[in-house]
Amino acid sequence: MRTSEELLSNCGLRKTTFRKKLLKLFQDSETTLTVEDIKKKIGNNNDKVTIYRALSTFEKSGLIHQVPDKNKLSRYALCNSKCKPSNQAYQHAHFICDYCDNTFCIEELEFPKIKKIKGFEFKKLELIIQGSCPNC
Repeated sequence: MRTSEELLSNCGLRKTTFRKKLLKLFQDSETTLTVEDIKKKIGNNNDKVTIYRALSTFEKSGLIHQVPDKNKLSRYALCNSKCKPSNQAYQHAHFICDYCDNTFCIEELEFPKIKKIKGFEFKKLELIIQGSCPNC
């Protein structure tokens, strides 16, 4: 796994202490993170504006992506090598646990081919699976 400094450098982003710490948090996390999760784990010295600004920068750079959440919270996950802004077609399923409310990226499932339907323009396709995660 590449270091947070290497990832930030590859994306042309400044390697601030906060960004390195935030990216390391994503690398070490087994689940997706909300802003509240981040605030608890990083500490309350950083305000939400700083966190949201960094998340937005990471998302635009293809380091993280937003994932669905059953409580309609903004939740984020670390991207893999296929998940880059240059590859908008890359899609994967998400699993939402009914018990712990965590969302997991499921890379193993392939999306079905969807034929174009006359008169409809597709912008987004999601595959969300709900149930019980291995921890619950």
